[in-house]
Amino acid sequence: MENYEYLAGSTRPPFTLAEIILFLTVIYLFMGTGGNWQILLAVLLLIYWFALMAGKLWPPPKFDFPATPLVRKNSTPNAPTKANFVWSPEYKVGFWWHFPPVKKYVLIHHRAIEEKILTEDDFIKPTPLRDQDLALVHGRGYLWRLYLLSITPLGFLNGENPISFKILKKLKIACGGTYLACKIALEQQIGMNLGGGFHHAFACHEEGFCHLNDMSIAIRKLQTERLINRAMIIDCDVHQGNGTASIFESDKTVFTFSIHQDDLYPYPKQYSNYDISLLRNQRVDDKRYLEELKVLPTLIQEHRPDLIIYLAGADPFQYDRLGGFLLTKQGLMDRDAYVLRVCADIDIPTAIVLGGGYASNIDDIVEIHLNTIRVVHKLLKGDV
Repeated sequence: MENYEYLAGSTRPPFTLAEIILFLTVIYLFMGTGGNWQILLAVLLLIYWFALMAGKLWPPPKFDFPATPLVRKNSTPNAPTKANFVWSPEYKVGFWWHFPPVKKYVLIHHRAIEEKILTEDDFIKPTPLRDQDLALVHGRGYLWRLYLLSITPLGFLNGENPISFKILKKLKIACGGTYLACKIALEQQIGMNLGGGFHHAFACHEEGFCHLNDMSIAIRKLQTERLINRAMIIDCDVHQGNGTASIFESDKTVFTFSIHQDDLYPYPKQYSNYDISLLRNQRVDDKRYLEELKVLPTLIQEHRPDLIIYLAGADPFQYDRLGGFLLTKQGLMDRDAYVLRVCADIDIPTAIVLGGGYASNIDDIVEIHLNTIRVVHKLLKGDV
């Protein structure tokens, strides 16, 4: 199997191409002979450069856990929708050169309707989260950095994480989708966002195709609204959710679980509350993977979360270009069925997000995500 891991990067460089180009431009302008206008432009660009760099160094926000009691379920407003699936056409980002297959978000919805797995009545469109919601997790300086990059062409040179104003708006909608899926889960036991799972985003920097950590934002927002106290993230992407692990590293109210390939991006790993780190040469197949997941019931019962977010990554697939596991489509479907059945048996509301998937044939990626939808749909009907 060919290894395309270098496309996601092995270690995070200290500067992006955009920052290097900007700094060299500033030096060139200061050394030039264009007069006062050139010096003024150099000063303005230097201020812009410092603003970009300061965003990385800005301390993450400190979350003050609310002292008020939880809102009782029988006193909450009516369920936000009778639908269980969240999707928006805005999830698609039009970067033809970007490695993640963003076209999948449109194809998944289209196939789910075309194959009559779901109807349009099963879907609800999310609204974008506000900046104050994002600031529950991400540093203000970092958010300013994203905005500054998004309004200039330099955003397209931001390493593996290109950004524009339009893309930033779409990402805020996707974060809103994960939040809405969580709200639906709290009301109806299960909700699914046909997007999200941006688990490499840290509090103060972007990484691994991820700018905003939608799962962390949703949890913090729900805690602030006093809808939950405790949460758990079950991350079944082939790459460790380093951003999520870092954000909740010292938070006892959020339990992070990750089963991933250890000899693979990201380097270095962060510490989740429970990591299952497997190697490519262990030839992890369906049977081995499902066996490893049998620890979940004990972990869930010990942590007692009010909500679980399940990241159903498609990249443990045997033909994924950025992974080294050997799971089949059926094995991934069995994984989804097992995880969701465990959550249902313990009676924990569960929200599902998609996460990664990088098979060379996009139809394989779409089919894997469709299988997750099929499992959720069957669970809603009581057939799983």
